[in-house]
Formats: sequence, structure tokens, C-alpha cells
Amino acid sequence: MSSFLRFTTLLLCCFSFNATADAVTPLAAGDRVDFAQLQDQHSNGFGTGEKMALVLFVRGMKTKDLVSDSLAGINTACLNEGQVVYVADISKMPGFIARMVAIPRMREYPYPIWLDRQGKVTAALPVQEDAVSVLTIAQRKISQVEYFVDVAALTQRLSVLCGVAAQH
Repeated sequence: MSSFLRFTTLLLCCFSFNATADAVTPLAAGDRVDFAQLQDQHSNGFGTGEKMALVLFVRGMKTKDLVSDSLAGINTACLNEGQVVYVADISKMPGFIARMVAIPRMREYPYPIWLDRQGKVTAALPVQEDAVSVLTIAQRKISQVEYFVDVAALTQRLSVLCGVAAQH
């Protein structure tokens, strides 16, 4: 019985070591962001990010829906101009679903969505479960981190920089 207990303890130590080895310290105020390795839904490269003032970061369907609903209420020219950068970690999505369903649907959006397909570029971005991370950027460094779980609050935050959507 004691050899079984030693084996179980050793096994648990190995698993806990691997879990902590994969842990990443989240970026915070003062840290630099770099999305040069990302491509959008049309396979365009990110570029320099010179105009980047705000980053919307999503990881998961619930937060994606929150951003989509919020962007419907603002002038999305700020995304096309690069002031607001919408980044999505799609690394947990099965590759077939991403290629055949999700990315083709994303191509219908009139603004870029920068995709992290492996999860490496966005691994250190700060997140809260079921919340959109909004990073204020100054000189490519994070100056503030906010989290939004409400469409109205996120729309209000974005409208300050982007303005409201034109009424048809």
C-alpha cells in the first residue's frame, strides 16, 4: 500500500508541476502589447499598431457575442483605422470549425478581427471569466485594464472613442 501511495503522490506532483509550468503572468499597466504575429479574418497581417488606443480582447463565445452586440451601436470606423483593435483567441475552437464555419462568418464583418489561432500571442492578456477585457493603450503599452460584462456599458465605453453608429 505504501508504494501505491508514493506512486500516487509522485503522479500528483508531476501534474501540479505541469499546471504551474503552463501558467502565465497576466500583463498589467506598463507592459507592452505586441500583435505583430496576428492575422485578421482575411489573412491580413497586423502591422505596426501605431494608432492603437484600445484593445478589445475576447476568449469564448459569450464575450464574442457581447462585443458584436456592442459594436452594432458604435461607428466601427475606429476599428478599420486601427484605433480600436479587436482581438479574439480562437485557439480552443476545433480547427475544422474555425476554418469551415467561424472564420467565413467573421469575413462578413466590416471591420478586422485579429485572430490568435494558437493562443500564444494572447496567453498573457488579462482576462476575467465571461468578461470582455478592454485595454487602454498608450505608446503600445497598457495604461489601464477594464472588464465588461454588459453590452450597454461596453457600448458607452467604446462610443467615447468611436462615436455612435449612424442611424439608418
